[in-house]
Amino acid sequence: MITFVRPAGQAEYPSDTADRQNRLRHTATGLAWTLIFAYVVAELVTATAWRTAYSFRYDTISDLGVTACTPSVCSPLHLVMNATFVALGLITIIGAMGFRDYLPHGLRQWSIVALAVVIGLSTAATAMFLSNDGVVVHFLAVLPAFVSRHIVLILLTVWLWKQRRLVAVWSAFCAATGITGTVLLAIGLQVGITERLVFYPLPTWMAVTGTAIALTPLRIRARQRIRSRTATATLTSN
Repeated sequence: MITFVRPAGQAEYPSDTADRQNRLRHTATGLAWTLIFAYVVAELVTATAWRTAYSFRYDTISDLGVTACTPSVCSPLHLVMNATFVALGLITIIGAMGFRDYLPHGLRQWSIVALAVVIGLSTAATAMFLSNDGVVVHFLAVLPAFVSRHIVLILLTVWLWKQRRLVAVWSAFCAATGITGTVLLAIGLQVGITERLVFYPLPTWMAVTGTAIALTPLRIRARQRIRSRTATATLTSN
């Protein structure tokens, strides 16, 4: 089986007590990132409650969080969407701190963490500086996350290419998807779809990666049991 991710310089989680805290931290952080899958549910629930028909093709994600109603835009469950933006921002920051030892140490590690903090704060700011309160202010609030998400995925692709090829390829795919969405959004093609092509890759990357890391201890225990049974069977047969 391919190991999706593991801490830098560490082949596998050792079983001694000294590393139990790291195992628990990585598992807890991985589980936190799996909660990002709930973001899609929050979007669907909020969109369903719209007074008018919400269009995933032509309406923006930010429209789900507006607090004022117009004839074409009215989101009664805006609190759900805005709370989700804040939660996603916090989980982004917590995950980057919790998983920092999976990254190359030194400047590269803290560059990723710093960018993740920028993304997290900017994502949370989406819920505080709403589009109905001023388009320019809202744009300035979301712009850092809009730009930094691509930089993070590109840096992960480059820096992890030799050490963790599978993670690097996964990062490259997400980066390419996001950049393609950015180009299509700039052209003006179906803003609802293209905006999600820009926004979704990084949360998807985090959710899938978090799930893989959270399941790592279970996979290792299963492998250890298989080895133990194999060794027992070999001794018995001899």
